[in-house]
Parts: sequence; structure tokens; C-alpha cells
Amino acid sequence: MTAIELSIIEHALQALDYHALNAMLNLYDEAGHIQFDKDHLAVECYRQQHVIPNSRRFASLEEKLRCLVDEGYYEAKVLAPYSQAFIASLFAEAWAQRVQFQTFMGALKFYISYALKSFDGKQYLEDFEDRVCMHGGADAGRRRRNPRQGDDGGDALRPFPARNPYLSQLR
Repeated sequence: MTAIELSIIEHALQALDYHALNAMLNLYDEAGHIQFDKDHLAVECYRQQHVIPNSRRFASLEEKLRCLVDEGYYEAKVLAPYSQAFIASLFAEAWAQRVQFQTFMGALKFYISYALKSFDGKQYLEDFEDRVCMHGGADAGRRRRNPRQGDDGGDALRPFPARNPYLSQLR
């Protein structure tokens, strides 16, 4: 992001919350255009004001995976076939994609419906990239293929449709 974009986001964070910014999507600007930029700001404000403060932080990927397995959130058998180096490279590759939600509703839907949360529902335990990696590992184990491949053999890190193709596997 440029310095100007960061300045706009900082101002929006101080002046409005993500609900107000998302509501502005329904209002036209002075030129009569839909304010799509407000929806993009709502995504960043949602992340800053809600997701980050309500996310559990871990010192490292290894600690995160160990804790989530030990606490019963992840199954050890999903990670067992892979070396630590491979797992680290898979997660690094996912994070390097710098995936950003294009709409506030997309971010909201992911964090409400698909992101792994603590058993009491108060903390997010993973982000989108983590979900993709863990789904790839679980799915690859069942299908005996590389976790970097998607359901159709393509790149697992590519954007996917609004209907979550692995919803039944997250329950």
C-alpha cells in the first residue's frame, strides 16, 4: 500500500468503524457513483478493529500447529505425512500470495463461517491462508496427492467461489 492509502485507512479507522464504511457502499458519492472504495476500507477496518484483536497469536508456525493439535483443533494425522520443512514452505507460499478479501461481506463470511475459532467462539485461530493449507493437507491425504493442488489439479491458493467447496469438511 502507498503512504496515501495507509493515511486514508488510518483516518477511516479513527473516524468510522467497518459497519459504517460498509453501509456507505449503499450511498452514492457526489458524482453519482457507488463508493466501492468504502467497501475496501471496511475490509481493512474489519481486520484491524475486529479480526486482529480477537485472534490468538503464536510465536511461530511450529508452536501454532503443535498447540492446535494438542488442544484438539487439528488432527495430527493430517500433518504427520509431511516434514516440518515442507509444512513451513507450504505456509510460507500461502502467505506470500498476500490474499486480500475483495469485499467486506467476503471477509465477514469467511471469519463467521469458515475460519477456525476457539471452542468458546471468542478467538480466531487461523486466517484464510492457514485454512487453505490445512484443507490442502487434509484433502491431499484423502486423495493421495500434493497439498499444493486444488480439487481440479490446479493451484490450491487461487481464489475460489463464494460457496465454500469444502464446507462439509470443516464441521
